[in-house]
Amino acid sequence: MIRCDRGIVSLCHLQHLSTRVRAGQHVEVGEEIGRCGNSGNSTQPHLHVQAIDRVDIEHAVATRIAFRGALPSNGSVVSR
Repeated sequence: MIRCDRGIVSLCHLQHLSTRVRAGQHVEVGEEIGRCGNSGNSTQPHLHVQAIDRVDIEHAVATRIAFRGALPSNGSVVSR
């Protein structure tokens, strides 16, 4: 999870033991955080990205997220 000005960005399905950052570390746009994995019920590596309003998952509410000012369509690739 990455704490941002407007909430939390949760990154799920990273490859096991691939994370390159530690809890509390400051990260910059474009910095590698970890490698894409294929955990969960999937046949291909993928990354689940979700914006939420708080770290407490039980009470978190999903919030809007945009990449370069737009919401990508399902199946599109977002790169640096």
